[in-house]
Amino acid sequence: MTLKGLIGSNKQRAIFIILLYFIFAATGSLDQYFFQFAVNGLSVGNLPIYIRWQLIEFIPVVCGVFILPLATFLFNAQIQEYLDQLRGQMVDHFYTENDATVAQMQNYLQSNLDTLTNDFALPWVKVLSNLFIILLSAGVLFSLNWSFVLLTTIFVLIDLSLPKIMARMTSVASRKVMQNTSTFLTGIGEWINGLNELRRYHAWTVLNKEMSSYAEKLEKAKVNQTNKNCASNTINGIGNTLGQMSIAFLAGILFLTGQIKIGAALASTSFAFGIFSAVSSITSAAVKIKSTKNINQTTASLISNTKSKPNGSSAQIAQIEIKNLALKYPNGPIIEYPDFVINKGEKVLLTGDSGTGKSTLLQALLGKIRPYQGQIIFKNNAGQIFQPNLNRISYIAQDPQLFPGTIAENIVMFHQQLLDQVPNLINKVQLQSDIARFPQGTDTQVDLDKNNLSSGQRQKIILARSEVFADEIILLDEATSAIDSKATKQIIAELVHTNKTLIMIAHNLNSEVKNMFDKTIRLASQKERNDDF
Repeated sequence: MTLKGLIGSNKQRAIFIILLYFIFAATGSLDQYFFQFAVNGLSVGNLPIYIRWQLIEFIPVVCGVFILPLATFLFNAQIQEYLDQLRGQMVDHFYTENDATVAQMQNYLQSNLDTLTNDFALPWVKVLSNLFIILLSAGVLFSLNWSFVLLTTIFVLIDLSLPKIMARMTSVASRKVMQNTSTFLTGIGEWINGLNELRRYHAWTVLNKEMSSYAEKLEKAKVNQTNKNCASNTINGIGNTLGQMSIAFLAGILFLTGQIKIGAALASTSFAFGIFSAVSSITSAAVKIKSTKNINQTTASLISNTKSKPNGSSAQIAQIEIKNLALKYPNGPIIEYPDFVINKGEKVLLTGDSGTGKSTLLQALLGKIRPYQGQIIFKNNAGQIFQPNLNRISYIAQDPQLFPGTIAENIVMFHQQLLDQVPNLINKVQLQSDIARFPQGTDTQVDLDKNNLSSGQRQKIILARSEVFADEIILLDEATSAIDSKATKQIIAELVHTNKTLIMIAHNLNSEVKNMFDKTIRLASQKERNDDF
């Protein structure tokens, strides 16, 4: 989030907002300026003059009452429009790069943007409005007596230097809140995903312990952030108070020496109060703005292109070569793979014991895991190495992802113009008998809460989806595990009789089905490799 981006989200509205805040500052200054004439009239016992100036003073006050809410409303609209743009860019990054967990996305899209709203965007309006107050008030003070401006300038410079003392500490505190929020959300996701297993084995104690641990760290980080902000405000308040006392003292001297009238003396203290209050607000806002530096850097990295762009589509992949490849999850073992080549159109069965890295290899082919060592090489028909768009590789998992909508909409992924293909597709994946059981057929709503579809039905829907978009490469990760053997055989028979490249992980396939594949690649465990050696 940047000030330039905030203004640029709607320039015409931004200019109007700035004008409104200037007018609001002017109404406040006029109110205080007219006040001196009312006091002067009162000091000489002239009631008509006092009443007249009080009535005049009432005009800018009323105007300010209407202007401020309008300016606030429009500025909030400006913020929300900018946030929508940022969210769109961030979601586009997550969609394209696929480099964040769900918990991290939630943290970036919700917690971080909330922090930027409260500690970056909103403080800028305080800076703007209070800057106008300072400029207008300084002009009035100069008209009363130049010495007011001189003394005010000295203390304003002192006040403006105070945020530097606390800026680093508040920035570090905000970064810790961001990090602990991300850890907290990740922890919730990891533990809640296994809630049924925890219930089954009565492991409430460990769940409560872990959640309490994450929450305690986040709580401490937020308390620390509050403490640092309070300390910053206290330091700013001390400088503010000293400045106001000095102006009041100077006003008293000037009045006693006959250089200004009583009205000007009182007005000068009022203007001085306004200036130092404005400076205090600006310094507090500056500390908040600087505290978002790390979050802003993270956000900027998400909305900028940090990865190299693909220079070809997945349809151009003529060969996939695995060379000296090893993969590793954080805090996990290193998984080594044999060298092999998969040519375009080949049907490959990937087998091996649990823990040999079959699913991990598919994740690497999708670009979700980067090689720990070695390479995954993609070549085109000319034998040239290139980086394809991996988003167009179809991946079908054991637990497929469906969305709220009808069965037909889930098959065509809400592309209404493709709905006429649905009848043919459900036949290809042996879904027709399942559909016949639903009164509304393919118009049946998918209920994610009540889970009205079996695992096998969900897998068939995803298989049909892969047929719709004619992806040239299909990765199947136990994608037929919940489908009966007869239907599995028919589905695989359909898949192997296409020109698509097929890489499938499956267990318990009979020899007839295995023979449908062009080749089988068996991944060995570390123990098997050691024994062979």
